[in-house]
Amino acid sequence: MKPIQYLLVGLPYSGKTMLAKELVKKLGFAHIDIDELKFAKGFKDVSDDDVPDKVWDEIFKEADEMIAKYLNEGKNIVNEYAWVTKEWRDRARKAAAGFETKIIYVNAPHEVIWKRWEENEKANNRFHLSKEEVERAIKEFEPLEKDENFILYDQTIPVGNWIAKNFPQP
Repeated sequence: MKPIQYLLVGLPYSGKTMLAKELVKKLGFAHIDIDELKFAKGFKDVSDDDVPDKVWDEIFKEADEMIAKYLNEGKNIVNEYAWVTKEWRDRARKAAAGFETKIIYVNAPHEVIWKRWEENEKANNRFHLSKEEVERAIKEFEPLEKDENFILYDQTIPVGNWIAKNFPQP
């Protein structure tokens, strides 16, 4: 069976990272995390807006190379980023040329996003986005289109149960 790239699409604080970690742990997927690539370039506590365009180009070039490498090695990939616009999603699809890309839509109501944002601001457990960055992501988010080959991540059931239901193992 040919490997698949799974794009985790959702707003910041929607639960993408938690789901990605579970897919890696339970199914052995390769993991591409754009934020981690950004941090590795020395931009850990820096707003996305403050990362120079040249650095973003390097980050996405590196991600594209990782996509091709993992897929050609026969590995399924969980590709974690917000992917809020169709143009960005299409770019990731293009990098996986010759292989299938499926989207896992990690949808969360805006109230949940803001609650998690506030909890993270207090706990400081992970990189924290500014209020403006979250507002911009909400504003710029382009809903998935019917032809985008997606499944909805149901956060009302335990993640392990959702994975077992959507990724049955032989």
